Amino acid sequence: MADRISTYWMFTQPVNNMTRLQSQMNVTQQQLSTGLRILTPADDPVGAARVLQLDQDIALTEQYERNIILLDARLSEEESTLDAVQESLDNIRELAVQAGNAAVLTDEDRLAIAQEVEERVNELYDLMNSKDGAGEYLFAGFSGGTQPFQRNEAGGYSYEGDEGVRYLQVSSTITLPSSDSGKDIFMDIPAAETSFTSYANPLNEGNPIGRISAGLTVDQEALDAFYPHDVVITFENPRDIDPAEPNYTVRRKSDGRVLDNLQNIPYVTGDEINVAGMSVRLTGEPAPGDQFVVETSSKQGILTTAEKFLYTLESYPPGTGFDDVYDANIEATLSNIDNAMENISQVRARIGARQNVTEAVTDQHADSKLAAQDIRSKIRDVDWVEAVSRLQMESLTLQAAQQSFAQTSQLSLFDFIR
Repeated sequence: MADRISTYWMFTQPVNNMTRLQSQMNVTQQQLSTGLRILTPADDPVGAARVLQLDQDIALTEQYERNIILLDARLSEEESTLDAVQESLDNIRELAVQAGNAAVLTDEDRLAIAQEVEERVNELYDLMNSKDGAGEYLFAGFSGGTQPFQRNEAGGYSYEGDEGVRYLQVSSTITLPSSDSGKDIFMDIPAAETSFTSYANPLNEGNPIGRISAGLTVDQEALDAFYPHDVVITFENPRDIDPAEPNYTVRRKSDGRVLDNLQNIPYVTGDEINVAGMSVRLTGEPAPGDQFVVETSSKQGILTTAEKFLYTLESYPPGTGFDDVYDANIEATLSNIDNAMENISQVRARIGARQNVTEAVTDQHADSKLAAQDIRSKIRDVDWVEAVSRLQMESLTLQAAQQSFAQTSQLSLFDFIR
């Protein structure tokens, strides 16, 4: 018995075949136009999953590369700034050496040295408040928007930043500091010998405001014996003495004990106060209740070192009966500058080590990203030769199917009867 082929099947089957061939051809054309073999996850579920993972790996590597660029830029800015700081310190050191030649130093020489030191102090102050390319202060810690070093109206300098250190991740296992605290670099420098800093209580109300000098050490042994105690100078009620006039009392901060019988001492602006081997000068018109603090320390900041050098030049010049004090403070200035230079050199060495790490990691990232991109390309990207050949074959097959269908669709029963 002969098979019967329905007219419906005779038309539907070729149309379905041509539709399938056209769909395959469209996919191939899309692959060629996009350059991608995997157009949807359904094309290759395993390959698509692997490509997704590689995309994530490459994106993470590129983020690390951006972090390295930011890190290198910030480290370069810090390095160049510290280089300038060291150059400025070296200039101050040369001036201190000149000042140490007291036998040939004239008053004009001493004043010229003092003027240049003041210029260098201003230079240091600006450098220590340097900003990075993003407009944030380099040495403020986490407080990038806060000027770290402030020149106090009542005398001296203060650090208003924090001790935070920022970090950037440069690989899956390496995180590097992108900054260094200004306190660590410029403030916490080991002093040659026990030293001190002086400052006014920010709540003081004197008008004109009372000021306290950086001061200097006049008796190192006495200061060593007094350390680690601090001094508080308090302005008392003028009526505490007769006749009534401004007066102050000098106390030990820890227990309030009056030091060296310095109680209700009449105040005259510009007076030197000598206590526990330390000498400071008060100026202005402090109000009753105003306080000034003298803190002993085993550390001394760069700006304090420069200020004490200036104070030595201006207040205890050679030939005035204080040659020993002058010589000792010049020697301390040289030693403290050397300590500051060494501290900065150590910071710069750490910066250099970080830059070496980023250079090595950058090379690793370039290699790993290239390998990942190569693997991704082999999985995801189209094989151009194979795809073009396939498109030609699909085109020929579709044309043959269309021609065959065109001929078959025109046949009728009468064609067979003839």
